[in-house]
Amino acid sequence: MKKLIIIALFLSGAVFAQKKEHKHSLQGVTKVDIESNTSVRVVASNTTQLIIKQLDQNGKHNSNWNHNDHDKSKDDKKKGLRPIYPGGEDNTNGFGFSISKDGTTLFVRDLKSQFQRHGGLEINLPKTMNVSVDAGNLGSLKVNGFTGEVEAETNVGSINMKNVTGPLTVHTSVGSINIDFDKVSQSSPITISSSVSEIDVSIPGSTKANLELRTQGAVYTNFDFPTPPKKGLKRVSPTKSIKASINGGGVKIKIKSSMGTIYLRKK
Repeated sequence: MKKLIIIALFLSGAVFAQKKEHKHSLQGVTKVDIESNTSVRVVASNTTQLIIKQLDQNGKHNSNWNHNDHDKSKDDKKKGLRPIYPGGEDNTNGFGFSISKDGTTLFVRDLKSQFQRHGGLEINLPKTMNVSVDAGNLGSLKVNGFTGEVEAETNVGSINMKNVTGPLTVHTSVGSINIDFDKVSQSSPITISSSVSEIDVSIPGSTKANLELRTQGAVYTNFDFPTPPKKGLKRVSPTKSIKASINGGGVKIKIKSSMGTIYLRKK
């Protein structure tokens, strides 16, 4: 009898432990288009699927979570009902996303608000996938490890990228931008812009590029621009537009900040 009670308790605990993770097939998909109103980190992983993970307030992934009595009471109220959202209907078994495919593009729409997501989201994709991600009005973005084309946009939040190759199209209205290129693809132009804040970009010293740098502020670089040094970087006079070729010219890289400082670093 005691054994039966223990088994019953174990099974009930398993029911109340819910995974905060959703997986979706990428068969026939060449681009994933993501929209959310929370902070999102998009990570290139050794996966063939789209994997969405809910993060806790410390930015860590909790694969399981346990209900307390308050949660159980809320679940009782939801019995026989299904959630609906202004942005569409959840087709991810309660995870709060609408996922649809049009041609070779997979559209991933987060139906929950930033306040419902708490610590934000982590999205895992193959490193060669083309990605477009918009973090909405308040969310920030972190992108790591992609060799495909990346489009990224925020309003207030910052954008941070590491180990990317481009092509890139990156824009934020207020947030800062930090991008560390592993290497720079020559296949398509790269555009990086912020309406207000600073932009800090690092590229390999051997990169072949035609540069266009636009700002009302200052530009600092340690590439071979004939300007006076400041803390190991050289200051380029604060004209509205600076055009230069490095290593004989190549892919066009346009960096624009209406008011913020631009840092262009040679790795």
